Amino acid sequence: MWQPNQFKDYMPRQTTLAKTLFYYGIFAILLAFTMPWLMESFSPTGDTLDVSWAWMLGYGLQHHLQWGQSILFTYGPLGFLANPYFYSDHMLWGMAALARMASWIIFGLGFVLILSRLRPESKIFPRFALPVVIAWLVGASLVDLATQSAFIGILLLVLALGDKDKKVVIISLLTVGILLALGSLIKSTSLIIAIFILFSYPILWWYAQPQKRRSVLSLLPLLSFIISFCALWALAGQDITHLLAYVQGTWAIASGYTPAMSIHGKGLQTVVALIILLLFIIATLILLIKKEHTRLSQSLILGVMVFWAWKEGFTRYDPGFGGGHAMAFFGTVLLVAAVGLVLFSEEPLRSTAINVAGIYLLALTFALPGASMFSVNEIDNYKNFVSLISSKAHREVQQYEETSAIASQFHLNSALLRAVNNHSVSIIPWNLMMAQGYRMDLVASPVFQAYSVYTPYLDHLNAQQVWKGKSANKILYTFASIDGRYPIFDEPATFRAILTCYKTQYPSNPYTVLSRNQCVKPKLTKVDGLKIGLFNKWVPMPAHSSYVDLGVRTTIAGHIMNILYKPNQVHILFRLADGSIKGPYRFIYPLGGDHLFVKYFIDSQNEAGRLFSGNASGLQRIVAFKLVTASKTIDYAKHISIRFFSVMPPHQFKILWGEIKTTVQSIGNTPLPLENDQKATVEFSVPKQQLDVLAQVSSVSVYQGNYGNSATGKLEVKVCDKSTCVQGGRPLSESHDNSFFTIPLKSPFKVEPDEMVKLTIRHLDGDKPDALWVWPEKVGYPQELIGPQGPLPGKAIRIALKYHVQDQK
Repeated sequence: MWQPNQFKDYMPRQTTLAKTLFYYGIFAILLAFTMPWLMESFSPTGDTLDVSWAWMLGYGLQHHLQWGQSILFTYGPLGFLANPYFYSDHMLWGMAALARMASWIIFGLGFVLILSRLRPESKIFPRFALPVVIAWLVGASLVDLATQSAFIGILLLVLALGDKDKKVVIISLLTVGILLALGSLIKSTSLIIAIFILFSYPILWWYAQPQKRRSVLSLLPLLSFIISFCALWALAGQDITHLLAYVQGTWAIASGYTPAMSIHGKGLQTVVALIILLLFIIATLILLIKKEHTRLSQSLILGVMVFWAWKEGFTRYDPGFGGGHAMAFFGTVLLVAAVGLVLFSEEPLRSTAINVAGIYLLALTFALPGASMFSVNEIDNYKNFVSLISSKAHREVQQYEETSAIASQFHLNSALLRAVNNHSVSIIPWNLMMAQGYRMDLVASPVFQAYSVYTPYLDHLNAQQVWKGKSANKILYTFASIDGRYPIFDEPATFRAILTCYKTQYPSNPYTVLSRNQCVKPKLTKVDGLKIGLFNKWVPMPAHSSYVDLGVRTTIAGHIMNILYKPNQVHILFRLADGSIKGPYRFIYPLGGDHLFVKYFIDSQNEAGRLFSGNASGLQRIVAFKLVTASKTIDYAKHISIRFFSVMPPHQFKILWGEIKTTVQSIGNTPLPLENDQKATVEFSVPKQQLDVLAQVSSVSVYQGNYGNSATGKLEVKVCDKSTCVQGGRPLSESHDNSFFTIPLKSPFKVEPDEMVKLTIRHLDGDKPDALWVWPEKVGYPQELIGPQGPLPGKAIRIALKYHVQDQK
């Protein structure tokens, strides 16, 4: 029976329950109205690179590709869950959409519940409810599914170190393994962090609470991880025998990512991030000094998450304040700081809490520009999701629109499609999703985006697919790369295999169709033995060499910088046979030993198409190269090991035509005016590095200026050797100011390597002058130039001789 004195105990309990329900009700509304979009389209898009790798993740699982063997990327077999794109296998989209919804809810509730559990006896959490919710609203929108999974797992490790309820501890530790396994199969590089944390945790467990709990409990996350990882691996349709290859490939990606993908962004964000790291280190040192064993262990676990976010955010540091990888760092740190506010708010740890508060404010300030907390279209988000889930007709309409939009994105012409026909096809370097738009039979390279081939292991994985005859019958090839790289060097071993086993079938821009032929893997033979080079010094190319190995060694300081941040970039420049300099291009030095193709320099889609067809006409020989980096860097050893190679059997390149260009200094040019009936003569030799066979010159080009297109009359040229002269002429009205002016010859002029040639240039029938541009003579490329007023010693003009070669193999 109800007793009057029970009323005093009943009312506070009811008030507490009402407050709890109110707070969680508000949080549920926040969850509902901040839900990320549950269906994303592949096309139209301005960025076909990132969208194509996301498309390939779904395609790989749909076609039962085996990760580690036939497919490998920074995302794993469950990577399709990271973004709810409308995959052609609608079940995959449905799973991805549900995963995003579940992750958002679980991450939100888990974050709040774990923080409220961290110090339940002090009831400290309500004091920090507002900053915690703000941190979640901002931070959660900036981290991906794999990070959300890992973050909750790490919070559970933090909780288990301090919670006194053994049942809660055991459940938390078992759950950790499941979450880290899930994250490692969504984003393969998360596997490295997960393994590090799981093997470090027993040490932190022992340090935090010696003699208080059985150490065997600290092994539960590792055991749970192994079982969960294998189970999820099998559920994803992966063969357990490929697990070692997946781990090996993941390590290759993780170890090569920093030197290959690092870029620089805004200096202010970097400075703020370093201040945040310094504050975190200071807070951790305070805990060490105060001998707060449990709190120090918890801080070190959170530190792993901060360091992971630092590497992700500032290795590939996209420019801009409102997006990119840096936002992932600030979002993650904001969430960690919210944990720290709750965890370190005890009176003895006030100095630690002050540091954490500083971290919170800095992270919040710089995370806000990239956050997307609320959407005005949430009702449409849910309506579209429910309609797609429940209506097959809606899914079919959406599928038709997706496929049509992808086809429209790439605009492949009918001739190209006829060349591909119904054959299997690979797409290089990255626009893989066009296979859906044009219903192609895609057989992609294992590392399916060329710029992601960071290490020799990954390069040879792709090359072996070609050598073993498992690659596609056709390749859609585009001459392109990222970050200012030289596309030929993106995957050197794979390029060599393609150059040997494929020929151009249909040249076009931006897509050239290459067709597979019978081939034998060539043997590389060393030329001239080992050479030692230096940074910022030119290295000449020996005759008859086609490939080079460049051994750039990282110092101990460079290795440390590679782990903690990123080393200085290395670039390469090329000197061509005509004396011109090309570059600098970003050089991925881990691939330097994979035999880089340096016989010819390729500068465009058209030139790449000619090279693959075996036609080297018009291609410039590389005569020297130079590796450059910061002059005072300590990241790399001083000396570079260099080995040149020829190939047997040799590549069969035909040279049907080409262009001989004279070489001059790049600066200091002045005009040499030619009035009516005035002439200039120049004698020079044909450089052997530009021409090594008898050729027939069909036209002469001279670099001239026509004074703002005002010159009148014509230019007449006469080119002579010891016994023959040939003439040609062309109206100056057809010339352009400050450019090469090509003048056809009346008949072909035969020229041999190293032969002396005399060229006379005369201005005729004009009442307004033309001018030849004159530069200082370049050492090793002498000219004897005589102008209207007499000899011009030490001066030279730019000349180009267009030639043809007949019956050469």
